Amino acid sequence: MAFYSFDNTDSNKSKFSGLFKKDADGKRKKLKKVLVAAGVVILLLGGLFYWKASAILSKISTGNSNLLSGLLKNEDDVKGMKDGRINVLLLGERGSNMPGGDLLTDTIMVMSIKPDDNKVAMISIPRDLYVDIPGYGAHKINEANSRGESEGKDKGMEKAKQVVENVTGLPIHYVVLGNFEALREVVNTLGGVTVHLDKPFSETSQFVDGGECGGVFSLPAGDVKLDGNTALCYSRARYNSNDFDRARRQQDVIVAIKEKALSIGTLADFSKVNDLADTIGDNVRTTTEPWEMQKLFGIYQKMQNPGIIHKVFDNSQNGLLYSSVSDIGAYILLPKGGNFDKIKEVCQNIFDEQAVQSIVPPQDGNYENVQEPIDPDKVKKKKDNGNSNTNAQSVTNSNSNKNSNSNSNKNSNSNSNKNGNSNKNSNSNKNDNKKKN
Repeated sequence: MAFYSFDNTDSNKSKFSGLFKKDADGKRKKLKKVLVAAGVVILLLGGLFYWKASAILSKISTGNSNLLSGLLKNEDDVKGMKDGRINVLLLGERGSNMPGGDLLTDTIMVMSIKPDDNKVAMISIPRDLYVDIPGYGAHKINEANSRGESEGKDKGMEKAKQVVENVTGLPIHYVVLGNFEALREVVNTLGGVTVHLDKPFSETSQFVDGGECGGVFSLPAGDVKLDGNTALCYSRARYNSNDFDRARRQQDVIVAIKEKALSIGTLADFSKVNDLADTIGDNVRTTTEPWEMQKLFGIYQKMQNPGIIHKVFDNSQNGLLYSSVSDIGAYILLPKGGNFDKIKEVCQNIFDEQAVQSIVPPQDGNYENVQEPIDPDKVKKKKDNGNSNTNAQSVTNSNSNKNSNSNSNKNSNSNSNKNGNSNKNSNSNKNDNKKKN
C-alpha cells in the first residue's frame, strides 16, 4: 500500500508554503494591475471632465479666467461672501430668432443666498415695471438687457444689473442670462421635473394663434411631472392669469430644476452631467468667472436643505405697485409713493423673521384688473399718424376708472358722494340727468 509519510514535517511544509506563496503573489499582482488600470481610467475621466467643465464655464463666462485660477482662491473670495449674502440676478430671454422680442427679459429674478443662515430668497420683479434705464430714459425694465446689447455684446447684463440695483437697493454680485431653449433642454436632460399644483391650471388664449403648447394648455391638480415643453409653457402662460402668478410659477420650476439637478442620481450620471454642460454652454451667459462658479457650487452644496423665501412684487391691495399707462399708451407698473424706497426695504430685510411672515401672496382676484399691454411700436406709429388707440385701465387711490378710445368718443362714468348728498351722472353725448337727494 502506498502512502505519504509526514514524518519530515518541515520539509513538506516548505513545499506547500512555496506553492501557496506563488498563488498569493499572482493574485496580488493581478489585483495591483486592476487597481492601476482603474486609477488610470478614473484620472482620465476626471481630467476629461475637468477639461470639459473648464471649457464650458469659460464659454459661458464673460470673464477671462479659468478653473485653475481658483486654486489660490477660497470661498471668502466669492463676492458677497464676506458680507454673508450673495445676490445673483437671473434673467430669462426668448433667445435668438424668437418672435416677440428675442432680447427682452420677461423673467427678472434676484436669488439672494445667505449661507450662514441656510436660507435663500427668490425675489421676482415684474417685466412691466417702469424704470429709468441709464442712457435711455424711462422704459419697461425688461428692455434693459436689449438696450444694453445695442451697445455691445454682453453689455445687456451689465445694464440690467445696474437697473435692478437701483430698484432693489441690493448689490448684484453676479448675473446669469438664459433663454427658452436652456429651460426646455435642461428639463428634458434631467428626465423631467415635478411641481405641485393646488388646483388645475389652464391657458386658453395665449398660445391659440401661434399653435404653441397645443393651443389650449392645461395641467391637472396635484403633483405634476413636466417635460421640457410643458415646463416652458407653464412658465410662460399668463393671459388667463397674470404676470405675477407667472413669476411665482417660474420660481417653483426653478426650485424643481435645482433639486433634480443637484440630486445624487444626476450628479453620479456622467452622461447627464455632460449633456447638461452642453446645453448650458449653448444657451447661458454669465458675468461669473469660472472659478467663482466652482466656489459657488461648493458653497451651495454645504447648505443643508435651505429654507426658501418667495417674493413677487405686485399691484394687489397690499402690494407696492400700481397700474398706469405710459405716454405711448403701453401698460406699465409704478411704485406706490413715487419711489422704490419700500421695495428696497423689503429686499434688504427679506430674511428677517417678521418680514418673512408678512409675505403672503394675494388670493385670486385681489390683483388689479390689467389688460394685455399694447405693442409700443404699433402705438407710437399710430400716434405719429394722428390716430392713437389707447385701451388701458388705471386704478388710483381716488378709485376712478377711465376708458379712452381713439375714435374720439369718450364715455365717462364717475360716481361721487358729497356732503350735499347729490349724485351726478354725466355722459359725453350731452344728455344730462341730475337727481338730487
